[in-house]
Amino acid sequence: MPNSGRCSATFSVPGVAVGHILQLVKNVIRVFSWYAVRRERTTFAAKFQGMSNQFEKSYALHEQHFYKYSKGGDRAQIAQSWFREGTIGFAQAQQRNAISDPLLATYPGAAWLTVGDGRYGSDAHYLASKGAEATASDISDALLREGAEMGYISRFSKENAEALSFGDNAFDFVLCKESYHHFPRPMKALYEMLRVARKGVVLLEPVDHYIFTNFFQAFFRSILSAINALGILKLLFGKEIKRHTYEDVGNYVYKISEREMEKVALGLNFPYVAFKGLNIYHKNGAENVPVAGFSLKKLQVDVMTGVLDTLSFLKITSPQLLAVVILKEEPTEDCLSELRKAGYRVKQLPRNPYW
Repeated sequence: MPNSGRCSATFSVPGVAVGHILQLVKNVIRVFSWYAVRRERTTFAAKFQGMSNQFEKSYALHEQHFYKYSKGGDRAQIAQSWFREGTIGFAQAQQRNAISDPLLATYPGAAWLTVGDGRYGSDAHYLASKGAEATASDISDALLREGAEMGYISRFSKENAEALSFGDNAFDFVLCKESYHHFPRPMKALYEMLRVARKGVVLLEPVDHYIFTNFFQAFFRSILSAINALGILKLLFGKEIKRHTYEDVGNYVYKISEREMEKVALGLNFPYVAFKGLNIYHKNGAENVPVAGFSLKKLQVDVMTGVLDTLSFLKITSPQLLAVVILKEEPTEDCLSELRKAGYRVKQLPRNPYW
């Protein structure tokens, strides 16, 4: 038995040494990653001060945004939370992803481009998991590179949405999910997406609540504005209603409407558009709360989502988000059926008689 003890001690020493060496290597990598991010930010700050073009500044701010979430960045831990299944944040992300399901079911194996997909290419990852050939793109490739390195996505391209490098009809579909409102010239980006898509474009964006479709919406918005002016909404929910908003990455939040998207399709003589409203209530700090079980934050999210769904159903207010499908060519009956089953309102548009 003594010999057995000495043998165990002898073999444990190399194990400890290897463990220390691995930890040392990890620490060195973290230091270099931290230094690389800091150097990148210092270089960017100098370049940004010298920029005079407002579009260049917007592009630069968005390109730098995801470096905070990359390895060594200040928000790297937050970025890792995006992969946590079983949380409210993950479940809500899946709700957003599902807007493409009707097209994925109808056109299996289709080629997709995702625009503004800077979170590791998560949109492209979802499409690929459903059998599509997906290419992720964003103005920043900071996290796209990491996504490709860990096998999360297979293809990506660093792209400015307002000047895509791809040829006409290079993909079957283009998906832009909650990124359109970040672009300094969103319409320019939309026309670029329509150019490179052969069959159609899918958008998911915040709704412009100052475009009213009936009297009740205008009346309800005026009441909310009055309550907001008294500071009651901020007291109860920690939020304010603002007609115009900007985000810390430097963009005006460009919100959309059905009529606006319909006119885009009409102007280009496309045959169909489809719309679907979604209410996905965001509660700060609830992203990592488990979906299973009870929690106060989960209850708040569920209650507020139910209230918003009810108000939308009664046409008292528009939904928070609008999913838009612009179809460039005549869809199959299966496609139209799948869209309707998924809750889309499909509109056949009049064709230009002079084309």
